[in-house]
Amino acid sequence: MAIMLGWVFQFASRPTVMAVSDGQAMWLEGVLAAQGFYEKSDVDGSWRLADINWWSHFPHQFIRFDRGEQVIVIAPRDVMESIRSSIELIEEHTELTFSAEDLPFVFESPEPESDLPWHMHVPGALLGTICVGAFLGCLFSGQMERMSEWGVSAAALSAGRIDTVILHMFAHGSVMHLVMNMTALAAIGPALTSRLGTLPLNWLRFWAVFVLSAFAGAALFLTLHPTGTVPMVGASGGLYGLIGLLIRLPAIGEPMLEVTSRNIRRAAWDLAKQNAFLFALLALMTWSSGSAGGLAWEAHLGGFLFGLLIGPKLLPQSPSPKMPAAAVASITASAD
Repeated sequence: MAIMLGWVFQFASRPTVMAVSDGQAMWLEGVLAAQGFYEKSDVDGSWRLADINWWSHFPHQFIRFDRGEQVIVIAPRDVMESIRSSIELIEEHTELTFSAEDLPFVFESPEPESDLPWHMHVPGALLGTICVGAFLGCLFSGQMERMSEWGVSAAALSAGRIDTVILHMFAHGSVMHLVMNMTALAAIGPALTSRLGTLPLNWLRFWAVFVLSAFAGAALFLTLHPTGTVPMVGASGGLYGLIGLLIRLPAIGEPMLEVTSRNIRRAAWDLAKQNAFLFALLALMTWSSGSAGGLAWEAHLGGFLFGLLIGPKLLPQSPSPKMPAAAVASITASAD
């Protein structure tokens, strides 16, 4: 377990690289200097976090600009995401400026997002209550094996268990599985509900997207396992549908993002990498424990594609005021 956790930390903290132009590199270094969070070393030219403890001296905490025909930026993964977003923002506005003055940029603190009204939390809270209640009911009654019977599979449908098509989306195989899905639900539920129109239609749209995405995830799972006997459980298919719709929704005053846009492609790629990592991690845990189970990536993919492509059809014709888009590439969910 210690080795596995160390590997997870190393994977999450490893640096990443990106090629930029010389002008972009100058602009980025100007931003770093103006913000004051990083200081440039006089020894090797690397940028290090200012006034941070000993762990900041590890290489994966550096930001470095290696100049050649192109400038190669090496930075921690979370910092690189900010750098990439900044460059994309500039490209969208078709301008790139740099000043050698002491304060080349003026930074204003973003206005805090207003708290959502209580009724925006209701659909997600109800879904979470059903999932947690079902899990705890089976756990404390000593009948956890019954929850696996809720799983959908070709064998279950052949035996006449049509109810598993609905039951599987409220069942979870372990405490970790439940916690991961409920954490994702808490992060995206209220934000998405607030973008789906007015009460009570936004509640209905939320549940429609979740249930239909879960059906789509189950359909793809069954299509790829037409004779499978291993049951698939979890709310992940529906949650990935919510995520797919969430990344399509625009910020205030902006049109809905096109499926082919850079932001959509990057979000989809991030989700694919996260699923690959979870698949490898769960496969290792399953192999080491000798148990069955794994990641139902088919349900993730089916639900995500439904939310991304079909979900916008369920939106109101006249969108209500919306919150700024949330960061969803690090949200992951597991389905056993």
